[in-house]
Amino acid sequence: MAGTAVNNTLVYQYTLNNQYPPPMLEYDPERWVAYLMSAVFPLLAVRVLMAGRAMQAPWLCVAVVAPVLLFISLILRGAMGRTDSDAFRMYETQTVLHLCAGIVSVGMLLVFAAKWYRIRKSVVAQFLTHAAVGYTVAATVCVCVGVPLSFDMREEQRICGYRLVSAALVVSLGMVLLGGTLAAYHTDRRSTSNVAIVAVPAVLLACWMSFALARTSLPMHNAANASDALFYCLSVLPAAGVLGVWAAMAEEALGEGCTCQCQASCARCAFEGRMQQAMGQYV
Repeated sequence: MAGTAVNNTLVYQYTLNNQYPPPMLEYDPERWVAYLMSAVFPLLAVRVLMAGRAMQAPWLCVAVVAPVLLFISLILRGAMGRTDSDAFRMYETQTVLHLCAGIVSVGMLLVFAAKWYRIRKSVVAQFLTHAAVGYTVAATVCVCVGVPLSFDMREEQRICGYRLVSAALVVSLGMVLLGGTLAAYHTDRRSTSNVAIVAVPAVLLACWMSFALARTSLPMHNAANASDALFYCLSVLPAAGVLGVWAAMAEEALGEGCTCQCQASCARCAFEGRMQQAMGQYV
């Protein structure tokens, strides 16, 4: 079906007397696009997992959760057009998984910023690590509770749901700004190429969270809920870009020797040595 067609099983009737209508789509999601994009994320998950294991960095392996959630989310999005009876529940579950994947990615950005060369042994690193854990848990709870409430038939429940989800997304944008700013501030200006390792994911995540906030906070008949292309361009593609940058970052460290004083041959030391060399800093 055409992307502009309206699927009555996914769209609630919007009325002027209903200020907080349940979430709705003003189009049928293109199944083949959803299935095609979903195939990208298992590959990214495997690559990030291999990179984390090669660098002996368990914190990077946690990032695998995001592509797994996105994969399931896109499969459900593609399946929404196949059945009418379960369309509401599929859309609700797909929304929860999609937002949780973004929250996990933002948390990983904070953890990665905490591992940055100049702040990894300071109180700032400890703050970022604790903030990442606390934020991820709190925001995930808000989304998991808020999204089902926003689908409730009672308007007072929908208001609470929208506010919970909006609060989680606003905090997410703040965390992206915090992690990106701190990492950029503590980076040697002579090595601007390394800023991209944190700055590029920060920009992509800000785009993703802003789009999600627009879908939640603006009226349901806004452009964010009326275009399948916008959904992929402003959320799915940025998510793939974030994971791709992290996978490419780890790939550069593979095969390099150790530059620390022990002269051991380990991928973790190679990673740290590469960053030190690029910044003009040596152990």
